[in-house]
Amino acid sequence: MENLIKDNKDKFMAELPAGNRERFAMKVQKRSDRKNKVRQLYYAFASAAAIMLLFVILDNTNMLTPVVYEENSKVVEIRRAYEQQLDEAVIMLEGVMKNVDDSTRNEINKVIENLTSTAEVFAEIAPLPEEKQLAITSQMYDNQLETLQIIYRKISKGEQ
Repeated sequence: MENLIKDNKDKFMAELPAGNRERFAMKVQKRSDRKNKVRQLYYAFASAAAIMLLFVILDNTNMLTPVVYEENSKVVEIRRAYEQQLDEAVIMLEGVMKNVDDSTRNEINKVIENLTSTAEVFAEIAPLPEEKQLAITSQMYDNQLETLQIIYRKISKGEQ
C-alpha cells in the first residue's frame, strides 16, 4: 500500500476536482457557524442565570443581614461576673501550663478558645424569655468554669 502511494504521488498531489474546494469551505463555514451559535446560546443562558441570581439576592437582602438582638441587661450583668471568673481561671491555668509540652499546651488552648467563644449561644438564646436566658447563661458559664478547673487539677497533679 505504501509503495502504491509513493508511486502515484503525483496523482494525489494533483489539483482537486472542480467544486471540491468550495464544498469543503462550505462545510467548514457551517461547522464554524454552528459553534458560534452554541457559544452565543451558552453566553445568553449564563447571563440570564447571573441576572436571575442577582435579582434573588437583591430581593432577599433582608435574609443576608444578620438579625441583631438586644441583650437583656440581667444577662449582660451575669456575663460580666462570670467572664471575670473565667479570666481568672484561664490565668491560673496558664500558670501551670508552662510545665506541659507544646502539643498539650496547644490542645488546652483550643479547649479554652472553644469554651470562651459564646457569641453564637447568646444570639440563639436572645429571643427566649428572660428567665430561660438567665438559666442557660448560668449553666453555660458554670460548665465552662468546671471544665477549666478539671483541666487545672489534672495539670497540677502532673506537676507533682
